[in-house]
Amino acid sequence: MIKNFTNSLKKAIGSHHLLKLTCFILTLFSLNTAYAQKNATIKGRVTTANNETAASVNITLNGDKQHATSTNDEGSYILTRIAPGTYTLTAKLIGLGTQEKQVTVNSGETLVIDFVLAEDSQSLSEVTVTSGYNKFAKKETESVARMPLKNLENPQVYNIVPKELLQDQVILSYNDVLKNVTGVSQAAINGANSFNLRGFTTKSFLRNGLQDGKANSIEVANIERIEVLKGPSATLFGNSLTSFGGLINRVTKRPFNTFKGEVSYTAGGFGLSRVTADFNTPLNKSKGLLLRTNVAYTDEGSFMDAGFSKRLMVAPSLSYKVNDRLSLFADVEIYNQKANDYVRLIPQASFTKTNPALLNVNWKRSYNNNEIYETQNSVSAFGEVNYKISDQWKSQTVFSRTNAPIEGLFMINFIQGDTAVLRMPGYEHADYKYTEIQQNFNGDFHIGKYRNRMVIGLDYYVNTLNSSFVQQYGFDKVRIPGNDPQYNKLTRYSVEQVFAAKTYTKDFIDQRVYSGYLSDVLNLTDELLVMASLRVDRFVNNGDYSINRDTTTGQFKQTALSPKLGLVYQVIPQQVSVFGNYMNGFKNNAPSKQPDGTPVNFKPSYANQWEAGVKTDLFDGKLSTTVSYYHIKVDDVLRGDVTPGRQGFILQDGGQLSKGVEAELIANPFKGFNIIAGYAYNDNYTINTNKDIDGLRQWSGPARAANLWLSYQLPGQTLKGLGLGIGGNYNSKAYIMQSRSQGEFYLPAYKVYNAAVTYDQPSYRVSLKMDNLTNKEYWGSYVSQMMPRRFSATAAFKFQ
Repeated sequence: MIKNFTNSLKKAIGSHHLLKLTCFILTLFSLNTAYAQKNATIKGRVTTANNETAASVNITLNGDKQHATSTNDEGSYILTRIAPGTYTLTAKLIGLGTQEKQVTVNSGETLVIDFVLAEDSQSLSEVTVTSGYNKFAKKETESVARMPLKNLENPQVYNIVPKELLQDQVILSYNDVLKNVTGVSQAAINGANSFNLRGFTTKSFLRNGLQDGKANSIEVANIERIEVLKGPSATLFGNSLTSFGGLINRVTKRPFNTFKGEVSYTAGGFGLSRVTADFNTPLNKSKGLLLRTNVAYTDEGSFMDAGFSKRLMVAPSLSYKVNDRLSLFADVEIYNQKANDYVRLIPQASFTKTNPALLNVNWKRSYNNNEIYETQNSVSAFGEVNYKISDQWKSQTVFSRTNAPIEGLFMINFIQGDTAVLRMPGYEHADYKYTEIQQNFNGDFHIGKYRNRMVIGLDYYVNTLNSSFVQQYGFDKVRIPGNDPQYNKLTRYSVEQVFAAKTYTKDFIDQRVYSGYLSDVLNLTDELLVMASLRVDRFVNNGDYSINRDTTTGQFKQTALSPKLGLVYQVIPQQVSVFGNYMNGFKNNAPSKQPDGTPVNFKPSYANQWEAGVKTDLFDGKLSTTVSYYHIKVDDVLRGDVTPGRQGFILQDGGQLSKGVEAELIANPFKGFNIIAGYAYNDNYTINTNKDIDGLRQWSGPARAANLWLSYQLPGQTLKGLGLGIGGNYNSKAYIMQSRSQGEFYLPAYKVYNAAVTYDQPSYRVSLKMDNLTNKEYWGSYVSQMMPRRFSATAAFKFQ
């Protein structure tokens, strides 16, 4: 069994790399134990005067940033490796009174020091509009590593987009949220929820750390923050919901202890009309029973000759603190969407004109009709049970269920040659169902004098699809430039007449994944940490059942191992850390038969990433940066055999390489002024797949991308609450395709700027937003026209 495990591990990361890693880890574990003196530990819990949990409270020892932490969601904190002596322990949070305690610790001792903080009414009245802190630098989250781990302690690169940034930029669309993440670009615009991340297409399939596989647009009104983890992350999150480039997880809003509400209305260009409401209502505050409900309705047209969307979301959430050990949380997102705003113009090969600007595509032509639309509804349910087993261990049981039916007509358009658009309408009635159940045990304990933070997890994931589908390739052809009488002959009636004579494809698909994983972060010293993780994944494909043919094909089972290793050294404790990681992802491959009838079993394709970089948190949290270099190599990719006489045969010796640099900066240089900026360079190409394209960048997003947002809250009482924001995005040339024999086609580079003005007061907020300030004509995913300049205004009323 050990031999089989070792062989599988070698296949996952390569035998020579395995040897290096083994020697490296053994060296780390054999470091001189002089670092492990008999230091002390202080831990405890912070609550409010009415016995409610106080999260995010700053805890410091003698005001020293090297011995500082903050309380987690349960109000708990821990300070380790404290030299014997007498100290001042301080607990502080804006809106709660600061409290200090004198403590004396002895060698090897563990002290439990709790705080009870009273509300500071004067402070609360003074921070109605917060402007004097780095409000975009909210990196601390337990869901990234599935354990309490600070950004400077984490060897993985990740970005957080907090709700404060969404409000500052007056963001209405989920696609606009990801423009703030370094190196992320859209892979398909509007309702597709598809992005390019480190050169790989990445879907937004995670909600609160578990599946939420719906095709409809994602509503931003119920988002607390967005977490984007960079690099193959299958070890903790599996391969079904992640890509080799990383993953995108959205965290929803949760109830809190006080009554508060907000209702807003937005009106803007192209028929934009939007209403949102957010009400938080403690049902039984003394017993910890809290309710929060978010509602959003959007009705929007298009700048093109066709295109609309109507979207409604209702999202109630309920939390209940049963006692100090047990807490429950549940929420539901109910979503209804009717839209035809998913624009797709897919180029084909053999172009003499190399970009859409040269094709003279009419900016306002959609090549669609408002009668061609789909309804995409979904119900996403989430449940969480947290139980404190002991001071060192806690249990978390989570459940997620998504039902996401789609019904209606859709349109895919192909650019044919340089002169015409080939329209291809389709109809689908698909019922997607996803379920995930996960059990995590989190520990924070010492083995001897070494601190361990560990998660042990089990995961069960199942997805099924019941679909009915039909499509007409080449329904008609429309000229790109000039008038064409055929253009308006695309109607619902004309499409349905064609489909009436066709046979619909009907299928049922069932896939299941059984997984177990373990991750441990070991403190060799306060400054030196080692992370080691491993996942075993059993994929079961029960096949594709064709209802028309009454046959099932494609059944197979496959097991994969996914390791992860990381090293962090804090050069300046709590301020500067250097890190390195090895991360792994995989893709299951179904068995097949070669043209000569020979059966062949394929192994999973593996992606292995090596990355190194620096993270900082300087000037009392006013400057946060991350800079890294990554190298992702994908092996065992399936490809077609191009040897003469062997066309149709499949080989498993292809590959892909993605490497690059990323840099993020989040700063608060002076009171009221906040900056978030990023730059990314990505070099991406295939290896040994096809000599005509190997080494040439294909559709994987731009090679270079940059983002910037500057926000300033004006000081003084006269203009208190007035905020200004401006920023934008740069994308370099993005290749759709490159071929040595047939040429190239690409999207031109562009810069787009946005600006917002907000006046925020205790009882109301008014915001004005201008998207695409310079009215830039530019192209998004494939050959999709992006929105020209649009002005919008929002008025919000607050209740508390």
